[in-house]
Amino acid sequence: MTLEMTSIHNISIVMIPQQFDANTAPGLESDLRAILTGSPQKMILDFSKTEYIASAGLKVLLLITRDLMKTGGQVALTGLRPAVLRVFAIAGFTSIFTICTSQEEAIQKMT
Repeated sequence: MTLEMTSIHNISIVMIPQQFDANTAPGLESDLRAILTGSPQKMILDFSKTEYIASAGLKVLLLITRDLMKTGGQVALTGLRPAVLRVFAIAGFTSIFTICTSQEEAIQKMT
């Protein structure tokens, strides 16, 4: 699986696909780790296309975020649909991640 990625103001913006579950998590983790090899300091994960996230997806997010933050990087999540946001809230992740309503808000917080 290849993730869509753009860059604005030295911030990597990654589009998360429609499903982030046990079937897609290994490929997504591999793609995100490949992006990390480019040493981005700031990353926005855009969930506007994501309709479903499972615990396997949450685990990948924690691992990638931890690795980026170890090097002083920042991560923000944006575009979370109500069902996906509910999963984050139930898992207690709304207090762990910076969650923004738009890419523009995330960019402002990171610059």
